[in-house]
Amino acid sequence: MPSEPEPVHAEPAPLHADSPAGGWRSPVLVAVLLGLGGLAAFLWLGRPGMAPAAPPVPDQLPPLSSEAEAYLPQIEIGPIELSRWQNFLGQQITYLDLALANRGPRRVTAVELTVEFLDPYQAVVLRESVRPVGGRSLPGISRGPLAPGESRPVRIGFEHLPADWDRRPPRVRITGLLLH
Repeated sequence: MPSEPEPVHAEPAPLHADSPAGGWRSPVLVAVLLGLGGLAAFLWLGRPGMAPAAPPVPDQLPPLSSEAEAYLPQIEIGPIELSRWQNFLGQQITYLDLALANRGPRRVTAVELTVEFLDPYQAVVLRESVRPVGGRSLPGISRGPLAPGESRPVRIGFEHLPADWDRRPPRVRITGLLLH
């Protein structure tokens, strides 16, 4: 009688050879370093060209110099429009919209406007100063320098206007100007 073969209990061959301990770390480390290097190169090369930095603008503008006064006719304050907005709670905000244009050959670093609301007797009932050029920037609002030939819309909001205001557009004048 033929004998039955005995079952062989051999371990299956491994699918990959055992690597030395920690052998997986080198490829991962190289991949991470290459990724970080590529990201750094992308950020460095992908940034826009840097414009020459404007000199820092002081918090308080000095009085108009003779040079600034001579340049004032080159700064044009466009048509002034008033509008009013009211929310559902009845709170009102009055907006003053205008355009500010630099028609001269120099770069304007800062402009301070003084807005004066008058009563029927032409007395000032509200005076407020704002800096549409050279002030703190807000999201979506450019307050950087005004280049030669550039024009920029300006919107100023007033929450509380005096009751004795004559309801006419206010006087707007330039009371501070820095040139570059």
